[in-house]
Amino acid sequence: MKKILIYCLFILSINIFANETKTTEDNSVEKESTFEQRRIDRLKRIRIDLIQLKSKINDVKKTLEADIDMVSKIQNETKLAQLEREYNKNRFLFIETATNINLSVDRKKQKKSDFMDDVKQILEPALNSVKQISERPREIQELKERIDVESTRYEGAVEAKEEIERLFKSGKEKILGPRYKASISMLNKLIEEQEVKLEDLEYKLLNLEKNEKSIVSTFSGLIFEFFKTKGKNLGLAFIVFISFFWVFKTGQNRFLAIILFRQNQQNKDFYQWMSRPIKVIYNALGTLMSFFFAILTLYVLNDWVLVTFIIFVLAALVWSSKQYLPLFLEQSKIVLNLGAIREEERLFYQGLPWKIDSLGYYCRLSNPSLEGGSMRVNTKELLSSNSRKIIPSEPWFPTKKNDWVEVDDVFGQVILQTSEQVIVKKVGGENKFYKTDEFYSLKPENLSLGFSIEFNFGIDYSHQSTIVTEIIPNIESELTSILYNKHSDLKHCFEQLTVEFVNAGASSLDLRFFLKCDGEIAAKKKYLFRSIQVEFINLCNKYDYIIPFNQLTVHMNNE
Repeated sequence: MKKILIYCLFILSINIFANETKTTEDNSVEKESTFEQRRIDRLKRIRIDLIQLKSKINDVKKTLEADIDMVSKIQNETKLAQLEREYNKNRFLFIETATNINLSVDRKKQKKSDFMDDVKQILEPALNSVKQISERPREIQELKERIDVESTRYEGAVEAKEEIERLFKSGKEKILGPRYKASISMLNKLIEEQEVKLEDLEYKLLNLEKNEKSIVSTFSGLIFEFFKTKGKNLGLAFIVFISFFWVFKTGQNRFLAIILFRQNQQNKDFYQWMSRPIKVIYNALGTLMSFFFAILTLYVLNDWVLVTFIIFVLAALVWSSKQYLPLFLEQSKIVLNLGAIREEERLFYQGLPWKIDSLGYYCRLSNPSLEGGSMRVNTKELLSSNSRKIIPSEPWFPTKKNDWVEVDDVFGQVILQTSEQVIVKKVGGENKFYKTDEFYSLKPENLSLGFSIEFNFGIDYSHQSTIVTEIIPNIESELTSILYNKHSDLKHCFEQLTVEFVNAGASSLDLRFFLKCDGEIAAKKKYLFRSIQVEFINLCNKYDYIIPFNQLTVHMNNE
């Protein structure tokens, strides 16, 4: 039962598919018949239009053959030209309708604006030079494109002729027979014209390809031609620019001396303040004048290509940099020495002090206390900075090379300090590296400029009665004698040694030891500190001075 049901469904689906296929084919045949009928109707209408246009053309020609006045003759000639254009257009339309192949050529001229005409006129010399470089490759490419277009039109004409001949031989619409015959004659003429055009174009292409040079010879010829004409002119213009620029640069100091002679004699600060902007303005005008004479040289040589190219490059640079104009004006203030920073002043930059040696779009800064302490900085980075006058006694850096320092619990000698890093060599030989700005911010103690050894120590309250009158003078004299004898090679660097009473502490009477030393023996500071501590202990043992220690005494009630 199941198999029978499946068989019935299969037969039913085949019938449905067959009916749908038949319906589709019927619709397609119907559409094809409708399209063919409409095409025949359109061909008939175009034929009638052609007959009417031909009749009008003949009437106008007969009118022109008659003896008429000049005004009427001009009007009829214009009308005749218009009718012939329309007649020719309908002839191609008849062929297109009959064969569905478009053989007409519509050339529409686009009207350009006056602005574009002006731009074209300006750029024409440069464009002509570029065209000359690529003239042969472009001509070959253009010929190939024309051959493709004419070949397509030729093949279309052949195909259209075959289709018209088929329609003519079928004889279905006898009324269209004469028009078919005229179209075949027209297409034969068009095919012959296309064959002649293709032969001419192929000959020109073969001739160009035959005489085409190698890439090496072509480029070498272009380079030689450039140096012979444009290169020579450009070289002359460059020589003129350099010559005038050198003349203006050489006369700068003399010009400045003439302009600011009195100010230089009377007020040197005013001279220094005015000299910078005058130099900048003078150099800018000198550069512009040199550039003007270089362009004038190209103008005299009648080399409009280079003149146009240079002017357009400059215009493009100016236009593209318009958004940077406010920043440029701020930079110009600094360059003219009229901004917040001035030449020969002190500037704090990137965590370090610097001297402003010169201002420009790249400023030169220096720090005499750093090795290689000179750097160029873009003016943009200094727009938010300020400078002040230099104080002669003010140091440029806390240390110098070979100085002994204490910094960040490190005791050692500076063996290198540049604008980027400071290296401190510790007593044990280890090297400690710091970024220069970090080293500066840690506020290092420079022991080579002088140092002191200072510490507090306590004496027990049992010596309260003699602490001031006997113990302090005794310790001071004994330590002085011991240190001068023990370190006789260093005693010339001991400037001051004192022992003083500080205060009465919770469990001891506190004394202060102070020894001031010259920076020459800065490397011995740690050693001297340890040595003095030893001698202090020895003195206390020698004279039975009790050194107390912090303690807590608890009194107990007997009850």
